[in-house]
Amino acid sequence: MESVEERIARLEQQVANLHRHLGIDPALVDDEGPFLPPEFYQALEEKKLIMAIKIYRKATGASLLVAKNTVEAMVRRAGR
Repeated sequence: MESVEERIARLEQQVANLHRHLGIDPALVDDEGPFLPPEFYQALEEKKLIMAIKIYRKATGASLLVAKNTVEAMVRRAGR
């Protein structure tokens, strides 16, 4: 049976792998996800998706494809 310490270590490794896969700098992530400036949310509200993608990439270091997919998923979840 896996100990608590082993499970935590395994989960931390999985999170690190996800950060790498998604192109997110862990230094920019807090308990609620990547830090995104107010301008990002304003661009989403104004339906300026290209601007939102650009801001997302700058804030997270994500690739164009990851940023595009993430922003589009956020828009779908918000029902915009």
